Amino acid sequence: MEKTTFQKWITSDIPNNQYFFLISLNISRHFWEQYYFPQIKTKFKTNIVYRVENEKTWKEMEAERMLPKLFPEKEIILLDGISEKGALEIAQKKSIPDNLIFLFLNEGELTKPWTNVTIIHVGFGEKEFYQWIGKTAGEKFSGLPAAVIKSLYKYWREYNLGEEDIMGFIRQTELLPKRTPLDVELFFEKSEKTLLFRFLDALSDRDTQLATKYFCSLQKINYPSSLLVSMIARRFRLMAQVLITGVENQDLWKKNRVSPFEIRKIKTYSKKFSPSEITNLFYALRHMDRLLKTTNSDFSILMLDFIDQISVRTPTLHPQLKQSVSSLNGI
Repeated sequence: MEKTTFQKWITSDIPNNQYFFLISLNISRHFWEQYYFPQIKTKFKTNIVYRVENEKTWKEMEAERMLPKLFPEKEIILLDGISEKGALEIAQKKSIPDNLIFLFLNEGELTKPWTNVTIIHVGFGEKEFYQWIGKTAGEKFSGLPAAVIKSLYKYWREYNLGEEDIMGFIRQTELLPKRTPLDVELFFEKSEKTLLFRFLDALSDRDTQLATKYFCSLQKINYPSSLLVSMIARRFRLMAQVLITGVENQDLWKKNRVSPFEIRKIKTYSKKFSPSEITNLFYALRHMDRLLKTTNSDFSILMLDFIDQISVRTPTLHPQLKQSVSSLNGI
């Protein structure tokens, strides 16, 4: 098993008999699709991509794709969603057409014996972020001090920002005589996405003072109450999932993936709660949701009461809700 970085692999020669590569993702899907995957298509000189989301999809296309072709073109088979076991079975096949390249995207811990497979670690360090901003912002990039870029990188990593967020800062501050890290902080502290994540992180960290501060900020920008309740439910559901099942890289209820940045937060914050405490908080969320939908209750009062409950450690399960957290996802 050979391990390498994306930067080394993308510029190196690949043996002719190598057709399967394991991509260890430590980056948002947005940047994988925007920044990394285009480089891979360029390396293999093809735009032909078949996406495999599960074993069923592969079974349906396997026979056709594995047939030898008279005039073959390079094709990339992107295994994105297939199980590690299913991917390993493909990697161990003895006969693969020369025109096929398999990429298995993985965001969690590997549990299978991967031998004779190159594992490519894909991460977006400061150097890559610097290059990406330069390419994206063009001439506007030349006026950004190194300290500002470092601050942008910090916010980008912590809040999983996208290109539109970074370019929004560059556009709105380009007339300033001199941009500083403080300008970055002030800009993103007003961002809906940043405020939401800071609020969720404060709740997850049981910091009621910070949670109250960011809730008030969200109120000022009229963040929808129903959406906020839903986002809180999602955060605590993921923490319960980690505590109860140990599954970290996928939202089992919604059947979609969780970004590596959020995974790290979930793993850290889940240690601050017991399963029964999270279940009790779900009960409180459900009660709040019901009141919002059936009465004229003041959302601010309900939410501040919920935030206050976060600080209280409750070792026993709520008597009306001695059931699995998975049954509480109707919020």
